[in-house]
Amino acid sequence: MQAVINRIMPSASGTHLFAVLSLAGVFIWFGLMNIAGLTDGSINRWLDSHPLADTLKTHKQTLTVGLGILQLTTGALVAIYAVPQRFKRASYGVIALLCLVSLSLLLTNPVWMSALGGFPAIGTGQGLIKYITILGVALWFLGVKGAREVMLLGLIIVLGWIGAMKFTAPEADGVWPLLTSSPLFNWWIIDLGKQTASNIIGIIELVTVILLTGAWWNRKAFNFGLVLSAATFVATLSFLVTFDASWLGGFPKLSSTGHFLLKDVILLAAVFILYRD
Repeated sequence: MQAVINRIMPSASGTHLFAVLSLAGVFIWFGLMNIAGLTDGSINRWLDSHPLADTLKTHKQTLTVGLGILQLTTGALVAIYAVPQRFKRASYGVIALLCLVSLSLLLTNPVWMSALGGFPAIGTGQGLIKYITILGVALWFLGVKGAREVMLLGLIIVLGWIGAMKFTAPEADGVWPLLTSSPLFNWWIIDLGKQTASNIIGIIELVTVILLTGAWWNRKAFNFGLVLSAATFVATLSFLVTFDASWLGGFPKLSSTGHFLLKDVILLAAVFILYRD
């Protein structure tokens, strides 16, 4: 089994390259969309219930373009090989800061599902909690002690929280269109029905979480948990190809769903790092 996993996972050098490209690619992509004004709908939803909504909305365009330039610049500095190391480190630091700012929105915006009683029933915040893992990846590049634990904690929180939500009707409603549009799932999962299919995915994600805790008690269980995590993120990334609503009129204009899915490429990088580091 271990030999098979070794063949599945990229080498140490391949892992490092994949992590660089995924982190750079996502932030460049998000930056370009902010600069082009393609995120206005999402930004308006975030600002509506922000304590500083009136002030932020007054300067929304400036802030959005400024954020886009910052994301684009940091992503480019990470990606370009010839950039001096001190600038790369500064870029990873900026990415870590952006992750912390994004995570702070969990406290200031309506990310919880009031129909299910609010916290811990998470709605739009599902995309925000992915920034825990992304933060861990940025800290890993900075050589910060504990970065590996942050990545692992992020994976456990994302898979555990979203996995638990799969047992609710709103989450089943949300995931069903993705499943039925995918040739990986639609040929067998339709017969199960919406809620049953969602429950099965939730069980797989929760089992993955249990195996990931093997980092503290069993390396083989942990490795298998990493493989299941990788398979999960590869499957979700495939929805970018099969689910039309991931796009606002086609590539490269991502919808809010597309934003949510694209972040999984960095979570996949975290899985590779945890295996090879």
